[in-house]
Amino acid sequence: MPHDAGNCARHGHSGVGDRDGGDQQAWPAHRRPARRYSRTPFPRQTGGPVLHHRHEPGGAVTASARLLGVDTEAVVDTFDIAVVQTGSRVGAWQQNIDAVRSEVQALAAGGSKVIVLPELFASGYDLDSIDTMAESVPGRTSTALGALAAETDTVLVTAIAFRDADGIVFDSSLVVGPGGLIALGHKRFLWDREKSVFTPGAESGLLVSSPFGTIGVVICYEAGFPETVRDLVQRGADVIAVPSAFGHVRLHVWKLLTRSRALENGVVVAAAGLTGQTGDGPRFAGHSVIVGPQGRTIVEMDESVGSVSATVTRRELLDARDEIPYLKDLARLGGITENDSTENPHERNRDVRSAIS
Repeated sequence: MPHDAGNCARHGHSGVGDRDGGDQQAWPAHRRPARRYSRTPFPRQTGGPVLHHRHEPGGAVTASARLLGVDTEAVVDTFDIAVVQTGSRVGAWQQNIDAVRSEVQALAAGGSKVIVLPELFASGYDLDSIDTMAESVPGRTSTALGALAAETDTVLVTAIAFRDADGIVFDSSLVVGPGGLIALGHKRFLWDREKSVFTPGAESGLLVSSPFGTIGVVICYEAGFPETVRDLVQRGADVIAVPSAFGHVRLHVWKLLTRSRALENGVVVAAAGLTGQTGDGPRFAGHSVIVGPQGRTIVEMDESVGSVSATVTRRELLDARDEIPYLKDLARLGGITENDSTENPHERNRDVRSAIS
C-alpha cells in the first residue's frame, strides 16, 4: 500500500499486468498539486549528445555526457518522478519493452518527467544468459527507449547488459531523453555471481544533468554504499535513481537502505525493482519505492506489476537539509576528521585517551 509523507504528493495508476496472465494491481489515483513552475518541452538536440568515454587500466570504461542545447545550470523547482515495476522474462525482449511502454505512456500522461525502470528488465535477469543478451549502445534497447522518451517527453533511467567495442560486458546504467542517449555508466560494485559475468566499472555512480533535475544513478547493490550516493549529492544530485533487481530474501535491507540514503543526504530516492521470479532462479523483492528527502516513504508498491509516481518540490529538499544539516555540517567542518597534515595522529589519540580517562 502507498504511504504518505509530509507535503509530498503521490500519484499512481493501474499496472499493465503480465501478458501471460499475471495479476494486475490497481493503484488509487491522487490529484497532483498545482505546478510551481512552467513546464517546457525537453529541447530537441541537434546532432545528439556528446559522449565522453574514458578507458581505465584493466579495460574498464566510464562514460558521461553533456546535453547539447540544454541549460543544465537551470534550477528545477519541482521534481515529477515515477518508478516502474516489472517481471523478469528472459528472452522476451519485445514483450518486456511493450509492458514498459504502456506504463511510461500512462505515467507521462499524468505529468511524470523522470521515470526509473528496473535493472536488466529488457533482457530479463538471468546471469547464465547475459553473454548472449548483452548489446551495444546504440542498440535495440537504447533505441526503443529513446523513441519512447521522445514520444512521451520524459527522461528514462534503467540498467542493461552492455557490450563495448572490445567485447567487454558491463552492467550499465542507461539514461535516455527525447533527444536520444544522454549518458552511459558502468556498475562498479557487483553482487555475488555478477562478478563472474560482468566487468566492474572504473567509477561507482553516474551523474546526469537534465531539464528535469540533476540525477544521480546507482545500480541495485551500489545503493548500499553510502559513499557513492554522498558523492553524487555533493556534486549536485537532486534525485538518486536506483534501477534494481533486488532479492526478496533481503527485502528488509532494500527498505532500510533506500530510506537511509534519502535521509542522510536530504535527497529524493526513486528505486525501481524487478518482481516475481525468473524460472527456478531467485525471487525478486518488488516494493519499488519513492522516498522523500526526510527519509519518509512517499509511495511504495507491493510485489505487483505496475508503477507509481510522486511530486517533490525543491523547497522540500532545502527544508530537509536545514532540518537535519548533515551536508552543511560536513561542508562547514571540511570532512569527518581534522585535515591538518602537520598534526601527529598519535598525539591526537593520546589527547582523546586523556580526556576520557
